[in-house]
Amino acid sequence: MSWQILVAISVVTYSVSVLLQRLLLKNNKVDSVAFSIVFQLFTGVLILIYALIRGFSTPNLVPLLPNLALMILLYGAGNVFIFKALKAVEASEFTIIFATRALWTIFTAILFLGESFSSRQLLGTGLILSSVALVSWQKSLKLNKGTLISLLAALAFGLGFANDAFIIRNFDVPSYLAIAFILPALAVWSVTPGSTSKIKSMLNKDFLKKLSLLGVLYATSAITIFLAYQVGRNAAQIAPLNQAATIVTVVLAIIFLKEKAQLARKIIGAILSFVGVVLVG
Repeated sequence: MSWQILVAISVVTYSVSVLLQRLLLKNNKVDSVAFSIVFQLFTGVLILIYALIRGFSTPNLVPLLPNLALMILLYGAGNVFIFKALKAVEASEFTIIFATRALWTIFTAILFLGESFSSRQLLGTGLILSSVALVSWQKSLKLNKGTLISLLAALAFGLGFANDAFIIRNFDVPSYLAIAFILPALAVWSVTPGSTSKIKSMLNKDFLKKLSLLGVLYATSAITIFLAYQVGRNAAQIAPLNQAATIVTVVLAIIFLKEKAQLARKIIGAILSFVGVVLVG
């Protein structure tokens, strides 16, 4: 299978998964923390099965323990922030704001890896921030709670991606992805034992069917984008194309979730975000 098809599969499955998350979390009875635990565990197990089929393997983990601990912290908190945000804001708005994670990855690379920051990246940064302002601010320059939580999710995942870049150098990708889903979920569960009763209340037949679909979609998206890198070995082309998920998600949310409030601003914001991420990448 070509890398172009793999990227397309990743973009579509990710976009649909965001819509499904929003649908599941619109129910006020669904607890964000409990949902993040179940979602990560279920998706992690699916990826683990794939990794075991391929041949699960890990390098010497001792030198990586600080990075693994940071990964658990960032993705544990980040997933909780994502699901809290999706309860508070529309999927289209969240997706545009979440694109700011690219900025945190760039800033981390500049501060800790000594990378340079070009004028093109500066322009991209401005476009991404403009897209957030466009979809978030109303008559006053005051960000609402949902926007702030979305930004926290972007911060956690942006820093997490930079941390992943170091870990993944000597790590089998599917094996690492399985660990990166399962360990943060277990960590969140261990510090929120009260979530157990809330998890039990969610495990009905209808919810499990939707969760199964969500897990398959998200796992497919994660695996196919890394397979695209392995097949194409052209990250410079793949990374910008993968950001098309921003526009695809916004369009699908408008069509299927009827998120038509501030329609023009969302479309313009999605385009600005997409172009901005391509420039900073």
